[in-house]
Amino acid sequence: MRNRPQTWKRIGAAMNNRSRLFIGFAVVCCVSCVLDALSTENTRPKTNTISLEEVLSVGTLDDDTLFQWVGITVDPQGRIYVTDGMDYSIKKFDADGQLLKKAGRRGQGPGEFLAPRLLTLSDTSLFVTDQNVPGIQVFDHDLNFLRRMPIKIPIGDIHALAEDRIAAVALSVDRPGCIHVYDLGGKVQKRIRYTFKKKASMMDWVEITFDSQDNLFVLYNFQDRIEKYDADGTRLWSRPLLDIKKMRTKKIGPWEVPEKILFKDMVFDSCGRLYILGGGFSKNPGRDVYVLDADGDRLATFQLPESSHCLYIDANDFLYSRANDGITLKKYRIRWPEM
Repeated sequence: MRNRPQTWKRIGAAMNNRSRLFIGFAVVCCVSCVLDALSTENTRPKTNTISLEEVLSVGTLDDDTLFQWVGITVDPQGRIYVTDGMDYSIKKFDADGQLLKKAGRRGQGPGEFLAPRLLTLSDTSLFVTDQNVPGIQVFDHDLNFLRRMPIKIPIGDIHALAEDRIAAVALSVDRPGCIHVYDLGGKVQKRIRYTFKKKASMMDWVEITFDSQDNLFVLYNFQDRIEKYDADGTRLWSRPLLDIKKMRTKKIGPWEVPEKILFKDMVFDSCGRLYILGGGFSKNPGRDVYVLDADGDRLATFQLPESSHCLYIDANDFLYSRANDGITLKKYRIRWPEM
């Protein structure tokens, strides 16, 4: 019993030494973690590091060049094609923003529109949808009407795959969650299913685009989800972007619909980077653009100068977006940090 105090002293001293070692080890680990984090932060692309340089503005509040442009596509020579919803027309501009031609008027006949919306280009043809009239109208690049593809179901998005093949999101009650590939006669050549849910409410509301290897990308407007499919329709991956766990909904008549749109549009640049325009859940709705790589990993985020309903990037990597509630079309040069 007489030796017990000395024993406790030795144990206490040993514990103090171990405590000092543990504290020292913890400090080293913390410093290492901080250095690693700083190193990672220095190599990771940062938010807002991309800047936009305005190079062209088409349409002003003082002229009637554009009344409310809705859809856009650009050919390899930089000529711009837009649908003008309030002018019931399609318009073609040169690379300097000068109006080359206008076609269309109000109506439901050949070359006429009630609500012109989407458009996409092939090598020789321009394909245009009307929100209120079934089918796809086909024009040549000089805006001469060629034919109407007789598609009866409403269309959510389109993408020209070739001269005689058009991919379209079909807004169908009987076959929801399906992308149809049509020939010029309006016949279905192929179907790509991206959901098999029985209750596929709002699942048809998606944006589609294809990369240079014909891989399909599906972006959900009302779900936090982006997916990639190969050319055979096999899903390669599916992932969230904003980590939105649950969508708030509201009742409109007998339907329960989401309160906000998550994503508005997406497009590739020439380097295979995917640009996604955010909606109501973004910090800056209609302005935040998320840039992803081909695997869906985020590279950067930047903001448009004004809120836009759509996004487009041409073959020369110029970005186009909306201004003045659709009266003005803006064209920007995208500047990455390394530039």
